[in-house]
Amino acid sequence: MRLIIMLGHIFWIIMLSGCAQFSGPYYLNHGEFEDGIRVLSEELSEDPEDSTAAYYLGRYYLALDEPEQASTLLQKAARLDPDNSEYRFWVGVAYWALDDFKEEQSSYRQALSIDEDNISANLYLAHSYLDEGKFVEALGLYDKVLVMDKYNPQALYNRADILTRQGLHEQARKEWKKFLEYYPDGSLAVYGTEQLNHLGDFSYRNFILGKRNVTLRAIRFKSGTVKSDLESSLSLRVLAAIMKADKENAFHIVAYCKGNSELAKARAKHIRNHILNAHPGIDAGRLPLSWFGVEEKIRRGDRTFKLNDSIRFITVLKKEES
Repeated sequence: MRLIIMLGHIFWIIMLSGCAQFSGPYYLNHGEFEDGIRVLSEELSEDPEDSTAAYYLGRYYLALDEPEQASTLLQKAARLDPDNSEYRFWVGVAYWALDDFKEEQSSYRQALSIDEDNISANLYLAHSYLDEGKFVEALGLYDKVLVMDKYNPQALYNRADILTRQGLHEQARKEWKKFLEYYPDGSLAVYGTEQLNHLGDFSYRNFILGKRNVTLRAIRFKSGTVKSDLESSLSLRVLAAIMKADKENAFHIVAYCKGNSELAKARAKHIRNHILNAHPGIDAGRLPLSWFGVEEKIRRGDRTFKLNDSIRFITVLKKEES
């Protein structure tokens, strides 16, 4: 215990002394930008050659949406430490905030000339190319990022987006599904699912569940049976979690099976029973069923797609008492 107390005292002595190597990351990671500016401005005035202090001051001002001051300080840091790729990268970010896209790209290239494996510089240069419609150049850099960081969400997402814009639909479908496998939640997942559906692939679908637009992996059954796969169970788990949080509304299960309404009915019941067995606290009355012996028709843009076997979920809002 005495050692921990002593280390704590040493830490605060270092912090109060304004050592940029320690205090810089602390204020940045804790979002205490104004305090960081106060402390490191004193240090930089005492030692104008302190590149670390200049760098973190630039980061603080950038976080406070003051790109002019940020740019000046970050350029100072990069001049003081010309072999630091990260400093040069953040100069580029500051130029982006100033809408100076030519200098932004130049800064990223300089960062890469110092360290060609700087993931952030590769990624942001790719973003810049994408904004300019330079798809081939952007795609090459996103591929490079994914070699170094195979789960990078921005690279995965934008790679799929570029392939879609290029009309390479088969490759695009594959890349959208890869992105959604790793990142099935949030606004990017919703948009990615819409793009995938426009390409005629409904292995993921968006549903309005309560007040949220939620992406779910489509419910799949073994042909001619009510046996669903593991991924379907994960989607039902998400629905159950939403029902526990939203205790007011009901969620309609609608099953389609072309030419076999009885199988559609059995599948709808199977889904409800699966949820109720796993979550007995949910009222069965909140899971009404419908089934149809026809295909489901889905319109996307100017095209209509037909799904022979499918499941939909529809929120049934609770009627307000008059």
